[in-house]
Formats: sequence, structure tokens, C-alpha cells
Amino acid sequence: MIATIIDASDLLHVVWVSLAAGVGVTAIYGIAIVGGTRALEFAKAGRPGGAIVFGALGVLAMAVVLGAIVLGIVALIHR
Repeated sequence: MIATIIDASDLLHVVWVSLAAGVGVTAIYGIAIVGGTRALEFAKAGRPGGAIVFGALGVLAMAVVLGAIVLGIVALIHR
């Protein structure tokens, strides 16, 4: 009876996607933090080239994180 209520493949898909999203978004957020802190360190050290590169990395990573959040909200709304 319970096998007809719960589809194992759908449940496995949900577990896989949530694990990948959780680990992936967390790792990219970590990259955003590293980019921001390194940009500040390079700027204080008088190295503007490195500061720009790390600042751009931090901004790009944060944009990916915000995009993932928006994608998750849109997916919840349209389900």
C-alpha cells in the first residue's frame, strides 16, 4: 500500500537535487566570502589588480547565489 503512495524514484530525485543544491550553493557562497575578503586585503596592500580580480570573483559568486535563491523561490511558486 505504501509503495503506491511514495514513488521511490521521485524521492531519490528530491534527495539528490537538494543535496547538490545545498552543498553547491554553500560552496559558492564561501567563494563569495573569500573573494570579498581577499579583495579588501589586496586593496589595503596597494595591489589594485588583485583587488579587482577578487572583487569581481566575489560579486560573480554572490550573483550566482542570489540567482539560486530566486530560482528556488520561482520553483516553489510554480509547483
